[in-house]
Amino acid sequence: MAAAREKSKDKEYRVTVKSNPNYCGTGAGGAQFAHGEARITDSNLVNWFKSHEGYTVEEVKEASEE
Repeated sequence: MAAAREKSKDKEYRVTVKSNPNYCGTGAGGAQFAHGEARITDSNLVNWFKSHEGYTVEEVKEASEE
């Protein structure tokens, strides 16, 4: 049952602003930045940030449950 829930969960990504690590505000697509970082799950938004300079995008890996 846990595997079924995991498959349906969206991947989460961390977007960071390279030029301003203290940026707080709204970015493209409504992404909410706090201290230069936003968490997003929308794949179109992930692609937008990846295709524009000034951002770093990385997938957030969850800690495995033991």
